Amino acid sequence: DSDQVRLTHVFETHIHNDYVTGGLALARATGARYLVNGDDAVSFDRTPIHDGETVAVGQRIRVRAIHTPGHTFTHLSYALTDAGRGNEPIGVFTGGSLLYGATGRPDLLGTENTDKLVRHQHASAHRLAGGLPNATGVYPTHGFGSFCSATQTNATESTIGQERRTNPVLTQDEETYVRELLDGLGAWPAYYIHMGRTNAAGPAAPDPVPTRARRGVGARRRRLPRSPRRSSTPPNARPSRSTTTSRTPSKPDSSCCDPRPDQLRQALNGP
Repeated sequence: DSDQVRLTHVFETHIHNDYVTGGLALARATGARYLVNGDDAVSFDRTPIHDGETVAVGQRIRVRAIHTPGHTFTHLSYALTDAGRGNEPIGVFTGGSLLYGATGRPDLLGTENTDKLVRHQHASAHRLAGGLPNATGVYPTHGFGSFCSATQTNATESTIGQERRTNPVLTQDEETYVRELLDGLGAWPAYYIHMGRTNAAGPAAPDPVPTRARRGVGARRRRLPRSPRRSSTPPNARPSRSTTTSRTPSKPDSSCCDPRPDQLRQALNGP
């Protein structure tokens, strides 16, 4: 409020398979337009957007949709341009496509689609790298600790130029990238299988009241029995196609979230 900012648009990169989106609830609460790929089959009202379309946000900001399949078939990235800082994109919101030193995993839509999606992922990363300046900031949905990342990384910020130099999807040929990524995929939590349907149906606003508070003051906390030994596989994890050679990420899926407000401010205002 102190910055006199009004939320006018909510852009969804893809129908998420790892968590329940708050995008629809946010758009409804603020009256913002909710932009979702027009090719996604959803059960709610949205503003459809397609590859190549540009949306004006205020007087200066322009957001261009870029089709980047790989994490899903209808995945979109969004390149942001600020007329006050020139005509070149200053940031690209890559969702589950190009991540920091990695890419989004291609196996969440079933084994029958994995081989197609992993090759789409390679092509999409090269489309982004080939069409955006080196200085363009990269703002993915997933980061360190996310099971949606095909491989793990410690990076917290990056640019297209940095990814060109270090990201395997941009330094390896397609066959090497495909082979090494598929061989290294770990397990993913079993609840993921419900997320896509939930998000396509249009989830309601989240309940901000903690679960313990809803149970009542007199509720007793249940204690789970201590496991006799620790396992590297998360509870109810769904095995990947190569569980014998893969490693499961050691941290929970704590980074499957949209860019933080400070990242957005940096994209708009510069360092």
